[in-house]
Amino acid sequence: MLSIFRTNQLLAGIVILGYTLFLHLADFWQSTVPLTPIPGLGNTWVTPWLDAAPNLCLGVVVVLLFLQAVFANAIIFAHRISSPVNLFPGVFVVLIGSLLPDFHVYSGYLIANVFLLLSLRSYLKAFRVNAAADHIFNTGFWIGIAALFVPAYLVFLLAYSAMLPILKSGKFRDQLIIIIGAIVPLYLVGIGYYWFDMMPLFWEQQWSSAFSWPQTITWSKIPIFANITMAALLLIILTSRRTYLTKTKMEVQIKIDILYWMLLGAGLSIWWFMPWNMQQWQTLVPIAGILLSFNFTKARPQTAEAWHLVLLIVLFYLNFAPILKLPIW
Repeated sequence: MLSIFRTNQLLAGIVILGYTLFLHLADFWQSTVPLTPIPGLGNTWVTPWLDAAPNLCLGVVVVLLFLQAVFANAIIFAHRISSPVNLFPGVFVVLIGSLLPDFHVYSGYLIANVFLLLSLRSYLKAFRVNAAADHIFNTGFWIGIAALFVPAYLVFLLAYSAMLPILKSGKFRDQLIIIIGAIVPLYLVGIGYYWFDMMPLFWEQQWSSAFSWPQTITWSKIPIFANITMAALLLIILTSRRTYLTKTKMEVQIKIDILYWMLLGAGLSIWWFMPWNMQQWQTLVPIAGILLSFNFTKARPQTAEAWHLVLLIVLFYLNFAPILKLPIW
């Protein structure tokens, strides 16, 4: 199946839309469940709409995953981070983003990840560019919009700030620009709520309920197999850094390191939204999907196909188990 995506034609990425629907086959046999309210002001706009039209939920999830795949491929194509260039980044963003049953329901992470990838695209455009203030501002701006859906995504600013001295410069001006960019959308929305005398709602939904100190996890309520699967994929990515960097230009190595810093930012953001739930793994989806695709690009075609089949089996087992009453841990 992966041979379909071994092309450098970006427009051929429309095939990924069909692939996304294929990965969501289980959803056609399951009834729509009411969405759980989560922090993030943007979710107060989207969740009531989807609750009123539950049949649209699957379409929204598929479209948002497809958009993530399109932006992931566009980033890799533009910067030639992987060689040979193919559609694997988008494929594995969709695959990881569909792996767990909890990922098949709308959450703010789906929209936030779209804007996260837009911020990454703007950030990489600033690489060693003399006049890059607009790109740096846009990076923060997209993160600010993502934070409307997942407030903890502001943590990604730390990852971006850490790499700015290598990406462009370590000047205080550039650090300030990215912070201002993130503040602007949040400030404008806050002003709108203040104007309509709804500031308490803005503060409660966007900030008060969005952050919490790490709490003790009730392990008996955590699906063991699903967590082991995600942890194993993360371990593969973390231990593959040297493989990714082998025989690559310095520019590519810097950009891969940026992806690892973003992976760190994703990990840090998870601990500020409690109690823990499986949807929080979605924070890792866009970056982990891009990095995992490098493993499959560098692997022999037969090996890549075999491991892709293993991931598909795990995905369908996890998602069809509740329907077929199969045992799951």
